[in-house]
Amino acid sequence: MVFQALAQEPPLNPNGFPSGDHYNLNLIGKKSDFNKDDLGCGVDPLAYGNVVFVPEWGQGDIWLNSGKKATATTLQVTDSCVTAFDGDAAELNLPANANGYWVYARALGKLDKSGDPYDPTRWMLLTPQLVTYSYQNEDLSWLGGLGTSSGWAFDGHKVTRTKGKHPAIKISDLFTFTGYVCYNTDPGGYALKGMCVKDTNADTIPDVMVEPGVNDACPDGYTLTQVYCQYHDSEWIFNIADLVNYFWQVDSHGSKLVQIRFYPR
Repeated sequence: MVFQALAQEPPLNPNGFPSGDHYNLNLIGKKSDFNKDDLGCGVDPLAYGNVVFVPEWGQGDIWLNSGKKATATTLQVTDSCVTAFDGDAAELNLPANANGYWVYARALGKLDKSGDPYDPTRWMLLTPQLVTYSYQNEDLSWLGGLGTSSGWAFDGHKVTRTKGKHPAIKISDLFTFTGYVCYNTDPGGYALKGMCVKDTNADTIPDVMVEPGVNDACPDGYTLTQVYCQYHDSEWIFNIADLVNYFWQVDSHGSKLVQIRFYPR
């Protein structure tokens, strides 16, 4: 499937979504007592189309695969159930696009008094959690962003279902990164820079990086290391390394359905 890329962000319709070609993803809330086998988790995930099943009340994880090496020609869900249901994160593939996508989300579904505690508003919080990088020589790499150590300067986007009109909201910045990406050896065009790194999960491999302070001082627990770095400013996340697996967390508070649309730029 080939979509016409948009030269500039299109005007919005009354429902909050832009006009134009796009890929659809539906996040459908399910109660904790449903039979996950009925959903085809790990059996036939493609049977439901572009659908990921998430807890109606609770959290789950989703992997989004894309980037320069992506071979997908359309958005494709390959595992339709989040971690809370089958022990593994849901997974989907998005066609690579060097210019990235504009991304919008809207909460739908009937408002009722099911769920405990009852809340007349239903919402789902989408939060960026983790990015992993892989270079061709599998050299160790890090990222360090502005606002937090992982490039995200916000807590996420809350998509809310309320009475009356509830147009889509723009969530494109869930898929952009601002900060440094660094390697042990120069992959080409990177500058040598001192950065503070830390091993947060005790596996002997540093996994968090921040810029040093005055006189190259590092925070407690960090070690100053000379690495090759490149700075990125609000870059489409899948453009900043050869291969990126992007992971975000879903925290649902009674959500029945959240629609997400990806519009090629």
